[in-house]
Amino acid sequence: MRVSRSILWNVGGTALPLAVGVAVIPSIIRGLGVERFGLLSVIWMLIGYFSLFDLGLSRTLTKVTADRLGSPAEREVPSLLCTALALVLACSIVASVILAACSRVLARRLLHVPPQMLGDISDSIIWLSIGLPFVMVSTVLLGVLEGFQKFALSNLVRLPLGMLMFLVPFGVVLFSDRLAPVTAVLSAVRLVSVVALGAMALRILPGLRTERRRFRPDELRHLLTFGGWLTVSNLVGPLLVYFDRLLIATKLGGAAIAFYTVPYDTLNRLLTFPTAIQGVLFPAFASLRTQDPTRVIDVFRKSSEKTALLLLPALLGVMLLARQGLQLWLGARFASESTTVAQILMIGVFVNAMARAPFVMVQGYGYAKWTALLHLIELPPYAGALYWLLGRYGIEGAAIAWTGRIAADAAVLYLMAVRLERALLGTALRDLSCICIACVAAVGLDRVEPALPVRLVLFAVAALSCASVLLRDVRRALTKVPATSS
Repeated sequence: MRVSRSILWNVGGTALPLAVGVAVIPSIIRGLGVERFGLLSVIWMLIGYFSLFDLGLSRTLTKVTADRLGSPAEREVPSLLCTALALVLACSIVASVILAACSRVLARRLLHVPPQMLGDISDSIIWLSIGLPFVMVSTVLLGVLEGFQKFALSNLVRLPLGMLMFLVPFGVVLFSDRLAPVTAVLSAVRLVSVVALGAMALRILPGLRTERRRFRPDELRHLLTFGGWLTVSNLVGPLLVYFDRLLIATKLGGAAIAFYTVPYDTLNRLLTFPTAIQGVLFPAFASLRTQDPTRVIDVFRKSSEKTALLLLPALLGVMLLARQGLQLWLGARFASESTTVAQILMIGVFVNAMARAPFVMVQGYGYAKWTALLHLIELPPYAGALYWLLGRYGIEGAAIAWTGRIAADAAVLYLMAVRLERALLGTALRDLSCICIACVAAVGLDRVEPALPVRLVLFAVAALSCASVLLRDVRRALTKVPATSS
């Protein structure tokens, strides 16, 4: 396995959807209006959240598959996949029925939808519930593909799926300002993705044709022990991520959600790049720990370097040019309401990106319990701080609470990684120093240099410098890897 080439596949599969989103979001906001767009962002959030509600089985299958590659136990993977799919399908159908039954209550009581929009949002939640099983089955199938390091194949599905998350609303608003048709088409897209991923799984695992009716109760304990802690982390982790906008919806309404979620969602799309690296590192750490432990430190160090190079220009750009960029992109109202929020959130995004390497290492080593307990411990103080800061400072307070939690989370994750591999101490100290220096420098430049031309020059220099280093590494990776490698 070549980690560098796999990372390139994942980065390539996430960069284009990000560009599409930036291009079409202004048209979606104009077509739906600010309040409906805020509710659409909640629907996007729920789709992402439900993709993690899979009992931890997608990540468990990635680890189990990576552990068994090249050994006689590899032939057990088809039956493990069938068992996991049966579990996920059963759980997703139950969750889908409950979600559909509660659709009107959720729209009225949780989202505080005005009466004239209640029917539309209720229908949207019903369509979302119909697509839920497809979302969850897709994550399990992707887990197996990543366990076999078939990142080229998985990105043949991820790329169009990521683009359609934006293109579907963009197309629908040309004919309607309702959200229900948007959610209905997104559910249909998820169905198509399941069919494509199923065909890929059959190609990689011919044994699925004979194992498709085989359910192995003896493997349940093995799958659910590791997967159970992942489920806790997958449930609580996104709750930590999305709790802010749910509270904003409850306390401040749909317009405030839009002013918060537009910079939040746009900036968090930048995490698709470190997430692309993370998707490769999880099976890499799982296999390298037993097959080649000496490479773990090198892989960790290189992933941190690539993440910093990818996110440093964005950090500096948002600090220096957020107001001008928002005004050009979405108009003066968004620039006035969202600039400070975007700057605070960008610090959190940068720290979060850097913390992905220790997070995935801890889980790849099999210590999902650690990250789950961390998330459980973080939730109460974060909820309290968020409630207080939101009431005192509005959406800017929500951004402060989120960024503060991310900073504490990153520090603990690095401590966990060092405990597992003492040799990582130097790399951890270097990463944490880089985080502090970069954030302080970016904030300082915003405060001391108001001239726009100078800001543009500083951003351009930083972006070109980081891009030149990354392109050099890309050329090296491509020249060292055979074209047939995946």
